[in-house]
Formats: sequence, C-alpha cells, structure tokens
Amino acid sequence: MHIERAHSWKKLGVQCLLLALPTVFFAFVVLMKLNANYVILQDQWIYQGIYFSVGIILSLVFYSWRFRFISTALVLALLYYIGYKILKQVAVGEFDMFFFSVQYLIFIFIFSIGWLVGFGFSRWRFFTVVWVLFLLAIEIIIVSKITTVTAGAIALGFIPVLLYTFYIIYASELIRNLNEHQSSFRWYLTKRVSGFFGVVVLIFAIIFYLFRKDFTTIENAWKKVESHYNDERSNSQRMTKVNRDGTLSNTGKMSLSGSLSKTKQLVFVAHLNNFFADGSTQNPLYFTADYYTKFDSTTQTFATDTLRPYNDLFSPDPSQISLFFTKTDSNAIKNSLATINRKVVEADVYKVALSPSDYLAPSTAFSVQPIPVPYEYTSQYTAAYHAKMWVSDLNSAYFVYNPAGNTILEDFQRRRYDVLRQDSGYNGIDSEFLAYYTRMPHGKSYQQIRDLADTISSGDSTTIDKILAIRDYFLSKDEFGQPMFQYTDNPGEPGLPGANKLDYFLFTNRKGYCAYFAGATLFMLRALHIPSRIATGFLTVDRSSKNPGWYWFYEDQAHAWVQVFFKDYGWIDFDTTIPDVNTQQAPQPDGTPPLGSQKVAFVGDGTVLKVDTVKKQLLLSVNKILYKDNRFQTNQSPDIRLDIAFAKIFTDTGSVSITTLEQGMHITAASYDEKLSKIPFEKAADTAVNILSRLPQPVSIDEIKIIKEVKASTPDKNTARSYLHGFNWLNILITIAVIAMAFVILIILSPWLIWRFFHWRARKNLHYKQRAALYLLNQIGYPRDFHSPEDFATMIDKQFGTNLLLFTTVYQKEKYSHIPPSPVQIAQAAATYKPFVKAVKTHIPWKKRVALFLNFYHTLHFFIKNH
Repeated sequence: MHIERAHSWKKLGVQCLLLALPTVFFAFVVLMKLNANYVILQDQWIYQGIYFSVGIILSLVFYSWRFRFISTALVLALLYYIGYKILKQVAVGEFDMFFFSVQYLIFIFIFSIGWLVGFGFSRWRFFTVVWVLFLLAIEIIIVSKITTVTAGAIALGFIPVLLYTFYIIYASELIRNLNEHQSSFRWYLTKRVSGFFGVVVLIFAIIFYLFRKDFTTIENAWKKVESHYNDERSNSQRMTKVNRDGTLSNTGKMSLSGSLSKTKQLVFVAHLNNFFADGSTQNPLYFTADYYTKFDSTTQTFATDTLRPYNDLFSPDPSQISLFFTKTDSNAIKNSLATINRKVVEADVYKVALSPSDYLAPSTAFSVQPIPVPYEYTSQYTAAYHAKMWVSDLNSAYFVYNPAGNTILEDFQRRRYDVLRQDSGYNGIDSEFLAYYTRMPHGKSYQQIRDLADTISSGDSTTIDKILAIRDYFLSKDEFGQPMFQYTDNPGEPGLPGANKLDYFLFTNRKGYCAYFAGATLFMLRALHIPSRIATGFLTVDRSSKNPGWYWFYEDQAHAWVQVFFKDYGWIDFDTTIPDVNTQQAPQPDGTPPLGSQKVAFVGDGTVLKVDTVKKQLLLSVNKILYKDNRFQTNQSPDIRLDIAFAKIFTDTGSVSITTLEQGMHITAASYDEKLSKIPFEKAADTAVNILSRLPQPVSIDEIKIIKEVKASTPDKNTARSYLHGFNWLNILITIAVIAMAFVILIILSPWLIWRFFHWRARKNLHYKQRAALYLLNQIGYPRDFHSPEDFATMIDKQFGTNLLLFTTVYQKEKYSHIPPSPVQIAQAAATYKPFVKAVKTHIPWKKRVALFLNFYHTLHFFIKNH
C-alpha cells in the first residue's frame, strides 16, 4: 500500500526549523517554570522537555504523510497501555509502582501534547490560535504565583509568551502560503523571518518606552493589594488583614466602623476532638486568635495589650518550630486561673489562607506541634499543626447559636447555667486582676451604658443571670413584635462627628455587626463589675454532617465575642451577637478533610551542610532527633546522610523543589520508613549519637520542612519574588552548557551520520544507491540542483572518472520505463556503486572531505532541493 505525502521534505524541514524548534525552546522554559511551582513534576524539566521535543518532531514527520489522526491516536493509546503493562511487570513493590506510574503518566501527558502540537502544525490551520491561548493560560497561572509584582516581573512573565504568540501565528501562515519552487527560496524565508523579528522587537520596545509609567502604576496598584483588602477607609473595616504574601492574619485591633467588609474565602480547616457526654454529638468551640482588653475612647478602637495581667494567650509561630517537635507553655494554664471542670482537648488545624506564622486554637491553648500535610492534600493546604487546649466543660460555641429543638444542647445549656449559678463571686481574686478587667471609660455616654446595664439586670443576683439578661435584651422585641436589634454589616455612623458609636448602637440605630455587640456587652458587664474581655478569632459553624468533628472556617466567620471570668472556672466564651443569617445558612463545605496521616518513625532537625541535587542526597548536621516518640538533644551536632529522592519538600507557604535547599538552612526531615522503628532502642541508655550511628545511611526521608532559609542580607521589600527562585543556577548553567555542547556535536556529526545511514541502506537496491551517491556528491560540493540526471552524471564522470552515467541510465529505466531493465543490467549498475565511492574519496583529500562534510548548509541544501 502506497501512502501519499501531505508535505514535501522541503516543507517538513521548514516546519521543523521555523515552528518546532522555537516551540521546543519555549516549552523548555515553560516546563522549567512549572517545575519550580509544582512539586509533583519532581524538578525533571529537562527530561520533560525532551519528551515534548520527541513528540512534536515525530508527529511532524509522521503526519507529513497522509495518516488520519483518530486512527493513529488510537494506536498511540494502545502503545501507552502496553507500556503501562510492561511497567507493572518491571516495577518491584507498591511504592515503586506508584512512583513509576506517576512518572509514566507525566511522560504520556507531555509527549501527547507534543504529538498533538506536531499534528496541529502539520494539518490544522487554526491550531496555532488554540495553542497560544493554552500557553497564555499557563503563563497567567505561573505569573499569579508571584507574591510581589513589579513592572519587570510582569514583562518577564508575558513578553516572551506574547512574542512567541505573534511569531508562531505569523510563521505558520508564512509556511502555509509558501511557494516551494520559487527562486531564492532560502533568501525569501530569511528575509521574512528576520524582518518579522525586527518589527516586533521594535514595537515592543516602543510600547514599553511609551507606557512605562502605566506599567509602574499597575505595579504600584498591585502592591497596594494589602491596603485594598484591608479596606483602610475611614468608614470600613475587616476582621482580618491581608499580608503581603496574600495570607490572612488577625488585625490586632478592632474599630467600630460604618461598614464591615468580608469574603467567602476559605481560611483554614480544623478537626476538633470535643464532644458532649454522649460521645457522638459535637461540641464546637470558637477558635481564638487574640484578646482585646484595651480601648481607645478617642478613636473608639479595641486593641490588644501585651502588658495585660495574667496573660493566658499562647501565641507561638508554628512556622519556626521543627516538624513533629512540640512547644508548650504551662504559664498559659497557670494564668488562666482555671482549676474546676477543665480537660485537655486536641485539635488539628490545616491552613489554607491563614498566615504561616499565625496560631489559632480554642481557649486556653498551651501546646503546638507542626505536622505535615498528607501528600495528596498539598495542593489544598499549605501547612498544619496539632494543638492542645485546657478547655472548660462548660464552654461551647452555642449561646445565641443554640439550635432549637435539640434536647442534648438544651440540657447542656441548662446544666452549665445551673453550675455557674453556684459561683461564689470574686472573693480572693487578685485586686489588680479585677481592676484591670472591669475598667471602663468615664463620661456621659458610658454612664448611659452603666444605667442601661443596671436596668437590664436589676432583678438578677448571679453573674450568669446578669449575662443572660444582657443576651435576652439583644434578643428582645418591640411592641410590634419586631426584633429591637438587628445584625448588619453596614450599620452606618452617627451624624455628628466624634459621637459615641456604642451609644448610637444601643440607643438609636440598634443595628451592627459583632464588634458592636461585643463592645456593648463588654462595657455593660464591666459596669456590673464582672471581669470580661473581648476575644477575636473565628466562630465555629457546625455544618459538617459527613465528617463529624471537622469544621471549615471561611473569612466571613472572622468574629469577635466576649469572654467572662468565673472564679475557679476561668474564662468562658459568651457570644451575644445576633445571628448573621448569611453565615448561619452557609452551604455545606465541599472540601474533603485531610485524612490518612502516617506514623512517623524518625525525625531529624538541624542545619544543611551539603546538597547533592544529582544523587538527591543531603548531609545534615543534627541538633535534635525524635525517635519512637522520644526526643533527644545533642550538643555534638553529628552528621547524617539523607536520601531525599522521594521527599516532599515544603515551607509554610507550600511545596518547593529540591533546588530550594541550600547550605546553612535550618530544616526538619521526617521518615515514615517502618524499618527504622525495628532498630534496638533503650530509652534510658541511648543518646542521639548512638541512635544515629545505628541508622542505615542514607536514611530514606519522606518529608522535609524548611524552618529558616539562608539570607545573606535583608532583601528589599519591593523586590519581586521570581518564579525561578530556588534554582541552583550553577547546576542549571552547567546542564544547559552540556546540552548545548551535545546539540552542537550532534549537528556537526549529523552529515556524517546521515551518510553512514544512506551508505548502509545502499545495499538494498538501486534507489538507495542513487540516494547515497547524490548525498555524497552534495556534501563534497557537487549538488545536482537543476541539472538533468544524464547531464549531471556526464559531468561527474568527467570529473572523477566514474561510471555514474551507466548507473543513472539503468536507474531511470527501472524507475520510469514500462520495460524494466534486465537483471544483468541491474547487476552491472549496482556494481558501479563501490568503485564510484572509492573514486570520489580518492580525488578529494580526506582533510578537505572532512571540512566539506562539516558544512551543515550542504546537508540542509540536499534535503530542501532533493525531495
């Protein structure tokens, strides 16, 4: 069966040169960027670039014949499947099979993209438009990873892809409309392509020069994203702030503004191991970030006070704590002054948008242990930690948020109120403590609040009943049966500048958000000499029916509420904010909780001494280890070799590549290898040095957390974080140099390799002998070009004393005549080939022959002119 060609060899060569080569180069760049941002690609961008290159070149060559795409794609899919089956037979062990399967899928995906691109360039006229849109989408994703944006970063991100876009569309149309038979063919292409680049570069230069101020404006506007998100306007506020890296943190203060800005962004997910007595009904707790105990009556702002007495806030920086190592603060428990009805409750917090340095947990937290995010969830969560809290049995997120008709919750509320009614008051409590937590401003407006508090609680004698009276006041209705107070994110402000906003909220407007309800409750309680403070963090909404104990926290759940102190019972949450219907009726979370954490066998913490990115090993100077749940400290700093070939490397902002590791970094390395747990161990006698000496080296590592990166100097805050950050540039330059050298050597040797191939094929028949003879003559400076076969053979015979005319006559007869040559004639013609080659080599000295063969232009000329 004869398959017709869709393109000539000449056109195929032009497609490879003008379409495939620039595309391959650009693909290498894009893959390098993607590998820098996505750890699943394993920093194998060179190999992946080769996969793409092979795919596009093979596809261009393959579809230069008239093969159908669907049928060939099915054959390719079958080959993929066969390869997968072979891989299953070769792979040893479940882990190896998983690793090789991931690599094989990456190969299939990238090779298939290259194959599809080759087909599109060869057959589909409008493919270039689809292709460049795909590349633009990828580039937008890559640029979005930049945390601090400058005009240079924008240009570096988009100008290359825009330049490639314009070029590839232009080049594809140029090739499509190409007249292969016109004279000065090569000069025509050279002129067109060089002219295009000259014009485009000039246009880009002019645009960048004329609009450089606009680019700077864009840069400045992007840098001000933090102030934009914080809504730093006089009449608006947020309960959280957006950091420069895009994460969220507690604001450290809370003003009474005319409007509240909030979003539906997921901040973190937590598993809280706190249930009611039945063991199945969840008892959610608010997650606390800070306490506001200071009030500025001039700006009417609540703020944190680091000098507050009996400070029980535990606020570590989880990002600076070694993975699996625990930090505790017993002073938090001591300063809580809580001794009755307390228990230890545990929680796991998985960060999504929460700042790496922030710590949230129900009151009163006293312990934190950074834990890894399971590998399959690293795209969803950036970091995680395990928290322990000293929690009151009487504490609960249910107060105003008490679901009606739930008998378990209603019984719990009644029981805790009955217990708190037995409170003996504040006799024996430190007077400084009482004075600080009952302090409130003076003035007419605050006297009105005192009078209101006295009126509301006039019939109540116990602390808890006074609290309930204030709650009932906010839930009360007017004479028309309408609620007296309403929740709103836009309460407005008093008409008179400087007017007391709490006074306006309580007596005039009666509309507000959590800051208003919490602030008013705080001062009414303090007016009644009840120690209280404002807590900020996130309210917990129990809406996870599929995964009990798991809670999703969105930015619109950032909240403020009041904590009341009871002697011996400590601080207990009371939230008097009228429910926000939008928050209460939020949809069920769509996410899947990060389940499936593994048991760690060994953890080593220390400083990186050396990184070998080729062998994928690391030399670590160990300061402390965790082995079989026992912590060992050492002052000797012994060295240990680690195998990090399959390790997930991450910071508290997400996963990074192996090239991010540098000498001098503080890291924590963890292994889940069960074999490490089987080493003999004596807790009383063993030391870190003894244990390390018995470990098989290199130790196979599964997780690496970078605690602190090496910084030679303080970086400029306005410097953009390049998406190429973390690469070992020396290794990259060496790699590029080696690849470039290999490519140059291949180009130099390619004429000789092609000749050896033709010479080898010449053993078959006259056709391949003719092809080899013409190639040999072309390489030594005797191309046939526009000569007729007979004229060219006669000229060569005169020059070299060969018998090429006889060969040509028989070959032409065999190829074109209806009467084929006799076997004798074919044998005579075939016999002329070897003497022909020998005669040519004899007449051309070997030094000159080598020099002529090294002229790659001759090779290109042969394939373009002879097709």
